[in-house]
Amino acid sequence: MTIFDMATKTNSYLFNINNLNSDEQTKFHTVYNDLKSRYQSYSEYKRNLIGKDRFNEQEEENEWCYELFRFLRARKWNISNTIKSLLEMIQWRIDNHVDSILYNPSVQQRMDHFRKCVPSIYHGFTKVQRPIYMEKTGQIDIDETVNKFTNEELIQCHIYWLEYSCHLAREHSRQIRQHIESIACIYDLHGLKMEVRKLLNTCKQCLYIDDNYYPERLGQLFVVNPPTIFPALWNLVKHFIDPVTKRKIMVLKKGNETTMTLLQHIDSDQLPCEYGGTCRTCSTSPDCLPIHQSK
Repeated sequence: MTIFDMATKTNSYLFNINNLNSDEQTKFHTVYNDLKSRYQSYSEYKRNLIGKDRFNEQEEENEWCYELFRFLRARKWNISNTIKSLLEMIQWRIDNHVDSILYNPSVQQRMDHFRKCVPSIYHGFTKVQRPIYMEKTGQIDIDETVNKFTNEELIQCHIYWLEYSCHLAREHSRQIRQHIESIACIYDLHGLKMEVRKLLNTCKQCLYIDDNYYPERLGQLFVVNPPTIFPALWNLVKHFIDPVTKRKIMVLKKGNETTMTLLQHIDSDQLPCEYGGTCRTCSTSPDCLPIHQSK
């Protein structure tokens, strides 16, 4: 029984081809069949890399179907562009050891240092069950970040973050038996200074990775507490952001608009008090996003 057969027999998080219209199904099968041998070799590579105990063939097949679906949507259902992008994505993952990055002790250690420079936390779920990533972007220790990490290490940290976000969405899908493939982000820009431009080149590279290898993974992005310099900074980066991604970004004015908008998308108990929520479950509550002093 294939993953397609199983999905039609149960209301679960399994990919269901019948949710696509006839034209979309035809294009999906074309891409699926064209990449079948490449996916099988890539799947074998992953099994050997991460170990059989971590590799679940049925779940990997399910994720692969959703991956095809995401790339088809992102490439406007153009078959040749989708196949080309997926082949590039597979090779990029192999070349950069992406499938083992969450289990790499040296990368995990680097992420521990990174989080001290970049105050952040995963904090609950939105009303549509997307995992929420919150970051005090305005409190990033720019000099410490630039001095402590090479550009390549910062890119690696970003890839780790992407993989961990996908992992959270995947785990939550299993728990609630509903497919969740995207995340929501809250970026707090309070305190942001123009020196953040030192990270502009790294930011461009991260956006390229997001668009080319993780399409359709961002569900919503809320920018809160934008400083007066925000328009100038936005002009520097907006040209590198995909138009579809831009439509998912909401810049919220300070005050009631922030709380009212966030509560439209996030239940109060999933939101820190500083943004108008009522979270009491964090060990550091009401300060859900503690800022570490780097040394």
